[in-house]
Amino acid sequence: GTINDAAGNAATLTLAAVGQANSLGANKALVIDGVVPTVASVTSTTSNGTLKVGDVAAITVTFSEAVTVSGTPQLTLETGSSDAVVDYTSGSGGTTLTFNYTVASGHVSSDLDYASTSALALNGGTINDAAGNAATLTLAAVGQANSLGANKALVIDGVLPSTPTGLVATPGNGQNVLTWTANSESDLASYKVYGGTSSSPTNLLSTISAGTQTYTHSSLTNGTLYYYRITALDNAGNVTSYTSDVSSLPHVIDGNYALSFDGSNDKIEISNSNA
Repeated sequence: GTINDAAGNAATLTLAAVGQANSLGANKALVIDGVVPTVASVTSTTSNGTLKVGDVAAITVTFSEAVTVSGTPQLTLETGSSDAVVDYTSGSGGTTLTFNYTVASGHVSSDLDYASTSALALNGGTINDAAGNAATLTLAAVGQANSLGANKALVIDGVLPSTPTGLVATPGNGQNVLTWTANSESDLASYKVYGGTSSSPTNLLSTISAGTQTYTHSSLTNGTLYYYRITALDNAGNVTSYTSDVSSLPHVIDGNYALSFDGSNDKIEISNSNA
């Protein structure tokens, strides 16, 4: 092309020195940012180990530059038959966003990771840099470098043991003997025995290791009614609901006792051979 004046003289195209008087940089303050923020890494500030129902893991998503969040973006985690969809918690204005995941009943994972490379979603919100560039939300491949699974070793155990069954309290002289049916879970850790003189007791009497299904509550007052219930605990710390109450009245058991029924005038006869 050409740049000429009206007489046909070719223009001299030499510009002012860069950044000096009459240059664009000297005359204006225009910032150009065409770099889109991307996800650099996903990890967690929660220590490696096993998490039980109700535990919280802080999942952090780090971007290549500071981003501002609006709305509530979400991160989907692979947690077995029911994936966990975790809401954004904090971090807007910085490079790291936090998503607090609470373990729910039924969640399981041998090495917690997100569900896919598209597991981070805006959910109607935005994640932009200071210039307004929308972040690219693609995550590292599941289990690969910079993924949650590669960076951390978080085991999720959201499966509660079954509530124990078959609880029976048998009275004795100054004591009650409790027995129950063994749980079948392979990761069972222990049973917790609660007891007292009121129903629905919350006083912990003893923790019984898995493999034992009996407990003797001794040094009791004969003639006083005692109530009991138990729970089961797995290795992750998941605790079952309480069993129903059972009750027992410790008493002196010496003597011979017999029940007699004649069909029309049922009665109980008690004789004491030591009398």
